[in-house]
Amino acid sequence: MTIKQYQAIKLATVVIIAIIFSQSIIFKSYLIPVATLIIATLGLFYLRRRVQGIIADERDYLTGGKAALLAMQIYAWGAVIGMLMLYGARDLNPSYEPIAATLAYSTCILMLLYALIFRYYNKFKLTDKKLIYSVFVLVVFLAMVVFSLRLFSGEDDWMCQNGQWIEHGHPNWPAPQAECK
Repeated sequence: MTIKQYQAIKLATVVIIAIIFSQSIIFKSYLIPVATLIIATLGLFYLRRRVQGIIADERDYLTGGKAALLAMQIYAWGAVIGMLMLYGARDLNPSYEPIAATLAYSTCILMLLYALIFRYYNKFKLTDKKLIYSVFVLVVFLAMVVFSLRLFSGEDDWMCQNGQWIEHGHPNWPAPQAECK
């Protein structure tokens, strides 16, 4: 397979994933996008190994590393500032507090994950440990999926039934002000 064919397949895969994600959001089905991402990632890894030619060189990896570090720093600063603003405004709307907590925890997880991966790369060469690296990424990804499913499962939430907000579990916030249809 040539690099041009691989890039065309990669672009088509991105378009298909975008369509599946948008339809899944419309139909409120969140497991389908996760399965789609896993299948697409594994398929692209397989196809990448079949490419004959150089896909990227060390300059591309160096530039990618610098860009990733800068993106993480910008996200971390933005998330911290947003978290502080949302915590400050939680008296105006109680739903700001869980958003602020999500920003705070996601930033902490991102920084911890970066530190672990950085230490891993400093101690080991990726070329020697490709299988261990792949398994580690898969385990972290699956743990994040399980955690997300538990976090967003709606155990303690308000549900709309027959035009009224019904308490499901024990939510820590008052019923939504929006009209229940």
